[in-house]
Amino acid sequence: MGGPRRDPTVRDMYTLRSARIDPTISISGNVGGGDTRSNRLAVGEVASQLGLGMIHTATSSSKMPLLDVSLSSFAGTESPTNEEWNAEFERVLANMKSTTNSGSGGRLLFSADFSSVPSRKRLADWIATKWAPTILRSYDIAGTRVGARPVYAIQTGDDETTIEIVWQELVNFKSVTSGKMIINVAENGITALRGPGNVSDGFGTVCSTPLPGEDILVRRLADAASQAVEKGLAVKVRTY
Repeated sequence: MGGPRRDPTVRDMYTLRSARIDPTISISGNVGGGDTRSNRLAVGEVASQLGLGMIHTATSSSKMPLLDVSLSSFAGTESPTNEEWNAEFERVLANMKSTTNSGSGGRLLFSADFSSVPSRKRLADWIATKWAPTILRSYDIAGTRVGARPVYAIQTGDDETTIEIVWQELVNFKSVTSGKMIINVAENGITALRGPGNVSDGFGTVCSTPLPGEDILVRRLADAASQAVEKGLAVKVRTY
């Protein structure tokens, strides 16, 4: 037994208290998990709440008798309240019931709710110039050598609060846009949709199957939502 460390390290179970619930088989059609982490304290807490019947959405057979979900943990020192657990399951159920967005013709991949977004432009700038380039340079994405892969992110719209992550591939030795992920920053949350590619190149419809690397971006978006709250770019939803 030694003495106190000069630079003590706080265990992840105390620093990763913020949690998110998603379908085990995601809305994008991919199996969840991968490089996400699950705090055992959060897993134990949600399991006990489910066992006691305190999470009404998951225990109501009339709504969803078999709700297969996974739990991901993110930076935060406060564990979710009972109301927040219920809100998480309500969000999952709502997303599973409505996987399309009729306004843009895209397939819903991800959503995160905030109490408010002080500046939509600042949050969109951070996603487009900081978050997206870092993810796209990661080995999981940049290491793709065959087929389509996400290559860059741009801001679109008059107010530049929409970010498009563009997938490209080689067709007849020509680089074409084969699909997109469209991230919309709203006043109270962010959503991500799978969008179509370039119409003239034959990719004008939304692909019915996940794009290569899409599952990685969807998982990292959950971490981006948590980071946005930490950086003051968004305000966490509080339920009482």
